[in-house]
Order: sequence, then structure tokens, then C-alpha cells
Amino acid sequence: MDKSYSEPSFGRHELIMGRKARKKIKDKLVLILLFLVCSLSLFLFLRSPFFIIKEIYVEGLDKLSLDEIYEAMLIREGMNIWKISPPELEERILTIPRVAEIEVSRVLPDKLFIYIQEKYPLVLVPYHGYYLELAADGIFIGVREDYEGELPLVNGLIWGKMEVGTGISDRSRGEIIEAFLESLATNPSLPLAEINVENVQQIIVYTWEGMEVWLGNSDNLAKKLEVLQYINQRLLLEGSDPMAGYLDLRVPEAPVFKPVEK
Repeated sequence: MDKSYSEPSFGRHELIMGRKARKKIKDKLVLILLFLVCSLSLFLFLRSPFFIIKEIYVEGLDKLSLDEIYEAMLIREGMNIWKISPPELEERILTIPRVAEIEVSRVLPDKLFIYIQEKYPLVLVPYHGYYLELAADGIFIGVREDYEGELPLVNGLIWGKMEVGTGISDRSRGEIIEAFLESLATNPSLPLAEINVENVQQIIVYTWEGMEVWLGNSDNLAKKLEVLQYINQRLLLEGSDPMAGYLDLRVPEAPVFKPVEK
């Protein structure tokens, strides 16, 4: 009878499994160490002088200045380009009332490109000795000291606090002006020199030739302005003197030109 001792099979199995487990742990530790080394290397690389902003290109400026853009962005040349968030910069620049659209992009490794589309005024609002520029969205975007006669004037507003970056505080009249802005935005050639909304039930406008036009209230305003443009063109073609009367467009389907008796 053979009495020699032999290691049980389950012991050998556990030994093999233990070795495999230790190898897996060792492999995982190597991978983790490799990941940490790569991450640290990438981190140091991204923070290297290679990615320091050397130039900031800004295109599309007209009325706005570079200083205004830089002040809004709160960044400068010499910062790391990866610390810059283009969406965040766009939000900051959009706080400037005159900015309509903005696109910020990185140009690796060391440049920042900014494209700006500005808003433009459609009418001017006299206010305490100067003129506020009102854009198509109903927001004041700037101030002028002089009137050069190139944009319609808005009169008859009940003055509240009006300043750049805000809208017309007199909302009953502000909504009427916004309807005019919508028409002017789609048809810049409308012959409007002055818009008077003092009486919201009897809106009066003046053409560049000086003709007074009664529009009544704001109902069907776009249609009334369309008829006004057509009639004004006909009067000019016929050589009529538009200042010698006024045009009643309270009912746009039945316009009436009433000459002033001399």
C-alpha cells in the first residue's frame, strides 16, 4: 500500500487562482499608474506655454470698439487657451446691447477668433436733449447727441426711465412702436420721418416729404403702412405736393387724401 502524501487537487486549484488574481491586480495597478502618468503628462502639456493666447482676432465691429469687447469678455492675451470657455465668452459678449450674434472659437494652439454681428437702430427716440437708438428687438442700443435726419423720430412717449440695454418703459405705446419696428425691419424703404404715438387711438406719422398721415389705432398697422408707401410713391410720380394736405388711412381699404384749402 502506497502511503506517500500527495497535495489535494483543490489546493492546487486555489494556488493557481490566487496567482491569477494577483496578476490581475498587478495588471490593473500598472494600467492605473500608466493612466495617471498619461493624465499628468497631458495636464502639464495643456498648461504649457505652447497654449498661451498670443492673438485675439475680432471681426464684424462697426460701432463697437475692441475695448468694449475685451471689457465684456474679462480675458486677455497671455491666458491659457484651455481655460477659455467659448460658450461662456459668448454669453458675456451678448450682454452688450448692440451685439446681435456672436461666435467664439479657439484656433489652436494660441489664437482666439471672435465674430460679431451688431444690431442697428431703426428709429431714434428724443430723450433729455439727446437721442436713444432703438433696434428691431425693441432694445435701446446706443446714444446720439445729434440728429442727422437719416432715421425716423419717435415722439409722444410718456417718459419713464429709458437707457441703453432696456426697452420702452411706456408699454402701451412701446408695443405700438415695436409693431412699427417690425414693419421697418421687413421694409426699410417705408417713407417714415416721424412717428407720433401721443394719442394711441390716433397715431400720426409724417413722410420725408412732410405729408401728415392719420393711422387711427394700431389695428392693421402693417396694412396701413403698405398702403401709405404705395400712395406716397404715386403722389411723387404725379408731382403732387404732399405737404398741401393729409392722408387719412384709418380705414386702409378706403384711403382719403384731403388737401388743405388755400
